[in-house]
Amino acid sequence: MKSIRILSLILISTLFTHKATAQKDSWEAGIGTTMVSLPQYPGSSQRSNFILPFPFFHIQSKYLDFDDGAKGFFFESPNLRTTISAGLGLPVDSKDNRARQGMPDLNTVLQIGPSLEFIFAGGRRQPSEFRLELPLRAAIATDFTSYKSAGWLLEPRITYETLRPFKSGFNYQVSSGLLFASKDYNAYYYDVAPQFATAQRPAFSSAGGYNSFFIDLSANLRKGDWVYFVFSRYRNLSGATYIDSPLVEQNASLTIGAGIIWIFANSL
Repeated sequence: MKSIRILSLILISTLFTHKATAQKDSWEAGIGTTMVSLPQYPGSSQRSNFILPFPFFHIQSKYLDFDDGAKGFFFESPNLRTTISAGLGLPVDSKDNRARQGMPDLNTVLQIGPSLEFIFAGGRRQPSEFRLELPLRAAIATDFTSYKSAGWLLEPRITYETLRPFKSGFNYQVSSGLLFASKDYNAYYYDVAPQFATAQRPAFSSAGGYNSFFIDLSANLRKGDWVYFVFSRYRNLSGATYIDSPLVEQNASLTIGAGIIWIFANSL
């Protein structure tokens, strides 16, 4: 079950590999494998490393763009659009994490909500795009048998990306922003209830507000039916409202990954 949850993260986090400039609807399908190394949760000093196969689907139409996370377009003009997008947080088995020993496990955290995007240059079907994104997402913690609200997140970011039609070539994306979260979201990851407090892990109660700063980098190269991709996220928790939690072992972290996709079917 855990590998299935991780696979979901990979699909959402890394399938950025194609952006179409064509006006007509299009789709592609394939299979791939990816290698990822990331902290068990933001602030953890322990890492998880995975090599996983995954199915690849890219669908692009007027109202849907499915590759770098499913993204629905409800309104779009040359300079403004509203979308809906999703994210995901990894599960953590507390028995495998030194800082969380004896505490409840962290479940998968699903994130979904609207995003307002201001386009400063280029566009979704042009060679490049520079934009401001203002996504607001509700967070839901789940073990896939039950579901519980985990608060909300606001993630303003500036993004620049190059876009490529379905043919060989190179493209990349750079994004940087701030994450703000509700008390419930921060508490889910960083609270220590009195019954789980120890001499080395005092009780702690989080507040809502500033969560972290991040920089995302991704790039890919397509040659025929093969796509080679890399991605990374740098995250810094300095100044976060929960920074004094005993579960924060380090302020900075880096997620890195690489993979390959073979595309065997398309609409072209």
